[in-house]
Amino acid sequence: MKKKIAVAIIFISLWTLFVLYPNPYRLGVSGARIINPAVNPKAVAHLLDELPESPREIEIYVLREIVPYQYDWQSYGVPFYFPRVEEVLARGRGDCKSRFVVLASIFEALDIPYEKSFSLSHFWITYEGKVETRLESVENAFLVQGDQGMSLQIPRERLEDSFNTIKAGFWDAMPSHRQGLLFMGPPLSLIVAGLSTMKEKARYGIRRKRKAFQREALTFSDQLKATLKESSKVPEEKIQPNEV
Repeated sequence: MKKKIAVAIIFISLWTLFVLYPNPYRLGVSGARIINPAVNPKAVAHLLDELPESPREIEIYVLREIVPYQYDWQSYGVPFYFPRVEEVLARGRGDCKSRFVVLASIFEALDIPYEKSFSLSHFWITYEGKVETRLESVENAFLVQGDQGMSLQIPRERLEDSFNTIKAGFWDAMPSHRQGLLFMGPPLSLIVAGLSTMKEKARYGIRRKRKAFQREALTFSDQLKATLKESSKVPEEKIQPNEV
């Protein structure tokens, strides 16, 4: 029973992984870029001449003109991906992570001081004069990176906001055929676990039969050897006394 449960868990885990990430590389590289985002000031050099002057106006321009919002499902075919600036500019769309790396790259190119802020459900850039929103509030961040280093804090983001944001990006935006494949995971895992158990039972039955056959063959061999040994003995002749 334990082995059946273990097989089901392993199967559904692998199934879920490959349904969400047919190319698992994107999941691994995204995890690395959370700590070290792929910010590249050189990649946005051609945009600098068309930008407004103040950081606030630059942010508005980036969000409206350079990176209109689009979920990762539509942009990259996965629920979560932290892109490079070049990828964002090539697509011309993206979610908060895409806007994050573009805006950070522009601020670095213009030598505008800024901090990278990470909450449970959102990524954004903080700068002097930043207008906070319900999602983009300093108290919501659990990690802040700036020139002074990295700082951790207990986020105060409302769980309802986190849930709704994650649900919208992960589930609501997921293509219907991927949702269907995801739902197929649990029943398939039970089938695979059942087949694995049946296969193990069949192997066990074969091993038992093989051992029984070997025991019978050994017994027959011993009996045959004993018979041959008895038959190979020369019977002693009875010596008759000479008659006078």
